[in-house]
Amino acid sequence: MPGRLDGKSVIITGASSGQGRVAAQRFAEEGARLVLADKDDEGLAETVALIKTSGAELAVHSGDLTQEAVNEAMVALAVKSYCGLNAIYTPAGLVKFASADELTLDDWKFVVDFELTMTFLACKHALRAMKDNGGGSIINVSSVSGIRGSKGHAAHAATKMGVVGLTRQIAVEYGPQAVRCNAIAPGYIAYGPGQLRVPRQSTNNPQTDHIPLRRHCAPEDTANAALFLASDESSFISGQVIVVDGAASIS
Repeated sequence: MPGRLDGKSVIITGASSGQGRVAAQRFAEEGARLVLADKDDEGLAETVALIKTSGAELAVHSGDLTQEAVNEAMVALAVKSYCGLNAIYTPAGLVKFASADELTLDDWKFVVDFELTMTFLACKHALRAMKDNGGGSIINVSSVSGIRGSKGHAAHAATKMGVVGLTRQIAVEYGPQAVRCNAIAPGYIAYGPGQLRVPRQSTNNPQTDHIPLRRHCAPEDTANAALFLASDESSFISGQVIVVDGAASIS
């Protein structure tokens, strides 16, 4: 049976580990033609090794995605390799946690660069390619912290709400050119062995009693949400924030 992304050209940022790696595996299973991007060359090589058996077409792009030239080259690689760009999923990011009165200006700027500016640059250059290609789907990553706030998440909450605003603006402005833009907002993500290469800033493993579904979000959950948004099944969904937290944020 044909895959849900057969023939679609898709960029996945942050593909060296975490949500990006799991999404790369899931998208490859569904027939996507992939560009995997990250600055972690070793992690990218590991991801490529994991998905080679799927037979998926793939290209690798290495570089610091807070830099505009790196994003421009990433999108150009997709266009050159696959004659266009159909979708981009942008889970790449790094964060530092602190409350607003304790957060240093350097740490604030770091989080803005690695969560908001990085997303903006990926969107900017993807939009240029998608307009030339007759449309496409942009899938950004926000967070439940960006919607309701969370103790010690001052910069993270601010930038992830910024991602929501950017997502909605793109959906409204570029919808007439057949570009859809949505965001996924996960709660706390519990990674399995080998799924995360960057150490977490916290080793806490929160309880699940407050989550109606009684478990944490897994990277497979966000990957499946992104797969839906990249596919034609979501062709009339745009400007939305899909919360993936087992109903914790409304309980």
